[in-house]
Amino acid sequence: MRAGHLSRLIVLLVGFLATACGSATQPATPTAVQPAESFITLAATVVAIAAQPTSTDTPLPAPTATPTTAPTDTPTPPPATPELRQLTEGGCCVQPFFSPDGQQVLFIDKPDPAAPAGIYGVEVSNPPAAPVLVDEVIGFRSPDRTTVATMDGDLARFVNEATGESWAVDTGGNWPRYSLDGQQIMWEARDQEGPYDLRQTDIWLADLRGDNPRLVTTVTGGGSVGWLPDSRRIGLVTREVQGEEAQTLSILDVTTGQQTKLVRDKRIRGIEISPGGSWIVYFVTFSDTSGNSGIWVANPEGTVVQKLNVPAFGAYHWRNDTSLIFIPMRESAETSMQLWQVDVVANESRPLTDPNSQVFSISNGDWTVAPDGNSVIFVNSADQNIWLIALDNP
Repeated sequence: MRAGHLSRLIVLLVGFLATACGSATQPATPTAVQPAESFITLAATVVAIAAQPTSTDTPLPAPTATPTTAPTDTPTPPPATPELRQLTEGGCCVQPFFSPDGQQVLFIDKPDPAAPAGIYGVEVSNPPAAPVLVDEVIGFRSPDRTTVATMDGDLARFVNEATGESWAVDTGGNWPRYSLDGQQIMWEARDQEGPYDLRQTDIWLADLRGDNPRLVTTVTGGGSVGWLPDSRRIGLVTREVQGEEAQTLSILDVTTGQQTKLVRDKRIRGIEISPGGSWIVYFVTFSDTSGNSGIWVANPEGTVVQKLNVPAFGAYHWRNDTSLIFIPMRESAETSMQLWQVDVVANESRPLTDPNSQVFSISNGDWTVAPDGNSVIFVNSADQNIWLIALDNP
């Protein structure tokens, strides 16, 4: 999509990505981190709340696709060196994400004036190919993509595209977030005026079809950071003491009301829940406690909280339930970015790509990890096309 088309669709994209990827993340801009004044906003995350340094778009040489060998009669083992592969042409797209099965890369587009705006996709196994229309409705989709919600004033209107069933839920004009089992929705009603750290946010839950709506909690100066995979617990950030910058990250069991406090520190940002729910990663900036600024993980029970041993500050997304894909901040805009893997259990980091042989630069922190953790897609700052880096098994 060209810039003019993207500007008309970016608001819808934000909410859509939050559900299509199964998390509130998104998310994120690569090179010096800018403190967020609003912890959760429709304009930012989409992707979520990723801890990424702000990026520079100074183009590097365009990535060179790794040559592929001719097919053989025997299975070819995974490449020993990560493979760079171009997926799109013409600088078409931003904010790409994977289909749930990881076989397609999806994005909002309107290829030409005669084509409908919608969700387009390219096959990971057949690049570069012309994108095909996958969904004409742009909205907030359930994790399995069968149900889509669009906003109509105060109502979220849902359609099950498999059965044709439709219904509406009064969310006060706030976009819904699906539980990972697709059986519940959550929305937030936030005060719109006053100092941010004094604004209250009501967090509501209901069954998927709007039954049993209930206010589960109210937080000050914060909000929800998403569902855990058990669809029973949610993460929360709040300021417990008015006027203080310190925030508390906690886990709320919505069935029992029990709340478990994990950490309290200044400017907790970039919160992402691991795919299996075993860990929560976040970063702290400008902490008043010496040594506390940096990237941390905690388990939902609050029994383990540790600072990660990483080569520098940088951007991250979960690769699997116990490891992160990490991109350290670059020393200069002329050097290539590099992928690392961080094992949060062993607290060890290792490089996955060689910046001398796999040269790439990500535009505006626009990258994500495949559901199986075996590849990364990104918008290349040199040509504004979507590229893929194929990795060895985790």
